[in-house]
Amino acid sequence: MKKGIFTGLLTLFLITASTLASTAVEAAGAVTKLPDYQWNQLNVVGALESIEGGPVEVPSLNTVYLHTKEEHATQTKVWLVDTLKSYDTQTGKLKWSVNFADPGTAMFRESKDYLVAPDGTVYITFTDNLSPDATQIYAVGPDGKRKWKVNLSQTEGYLYRLDNGSLVFASQGNFDDNGNYAGSLILINKNGTKIKNVSYKGTVLAQGNRVLIQTNYGGGKGSRIQALDSSLNSVFTYQLPVESYTEVSYNNVLSDGTVLVRANIPKTGNRLFGFNPKGKLLWGRDIAGNGVVSSLGEVYGVYANGKLSLYNVKGLVKSVPLQDETEFFVSLSRFQDGNIELGFPGSATYVLNPKTLAVDYTFKLKDDFNFIYVGNEVGYIMTNNGFARIKF
Repeated sequence: MKKGIFTGLLTLFLITASTLASTAVEAAGAVTKLPDYQWNQLNVVGALESIEGGPVEVPSLNTVYLHTKEEHATQTKVWLVDTLKSYDTQTGKLKWSVNFADPGTAMFRESKDYLVAPDGTVYITFTDNLSPDATQIYAVGPDGKRKWKVNLSQTEGYLYRLDNGSLVFASQGNFDDNGNYAGSLILINKNGTKIKNVSYKGTVLAQGNRVLIQTNYGGGKGSRIQALDSSLNSVFTYQLPVESYTEVSYNNVLSDGTVLVRANIPKTGNRLFGFNPKGKLLWGRDIAGNGVVSSLGEVYGVYANGKLSLYNVKGLVKSVPLQDETEFFVSLSRFQDGNIELGFPGSATYVLNPKTLAVDYTFKLKDDFNFIYVGNEVGYIMTNNGFARIKF
């Protein structure tokens, strides 16, 4: 569930009014101090409990979600249970809280990051290798009521949500010497019905309305990339040249279904291949080896060598120079309001207009802040036991 800007150390602290000084917004939009919070909830969890994920806002519902672990007592045990909490974004008031301490549930089952749909539905995945139903997926509506629960026999894997609202659970079975899982893709509709199961060999990424499978081969043979649509039907396959190198996580999908495949090609270097929604190869473009590529909706962004560039399938749209003190582990993504995040860990994070690439905000905060900007001129400070909302 975590998505946004994290600035400063992971060591969290107790918020007080005095630590939240007035905003310093310079001509370039630089924020060096945060404003007073709109509201705070500093005692969300107790000393032995924890905040596991979030905050995730759903602006249309005036809701922000947190994933916590909280004590739950039964007749036989007291244990920490994964909990979903919903707060009103305008007042900070708790709307509801729901836990997942079902009868017979193992104390130590593992939870994955929660997925939040635009309509406020939250999907929670657990794995419990000691149970015949090794994976359990819950859907909780924006009213806090469970919509459904799906049990799967697969023990390991990840849940993805596609743009059409369907879910795909990519199980991970045996792992071979070439880096391939022998797994299955289980398609689940938004009503919690399992409608398809497809076997695969390789590694999986689901993004937008495509599921990408990379299959690696030994002996120097290049990897194969296969793209499936939201019904798990094959759209195209692409065989990379011998001795080439890629990872499925290097790939991206635009909002219209265009697939971007990035690979290092022998004697050629880094190339980015574009395939239209039907799988036709459109082009191959050179790209810097240190470049960061990310889908930004209808376009994609490339940050390399102190420059941020936006491209559509036809070519360059706009570029601007933007250099920072550090360029290691640069992050590039899109907020839910459409603005672009360009982050330089330990130095600064920039919020840019997606059309002009003008910088709206530059967050340069001291190391004692753990701040998350979520878009729509809203951010949160997180502590060990709670959080506070900031409105710019």
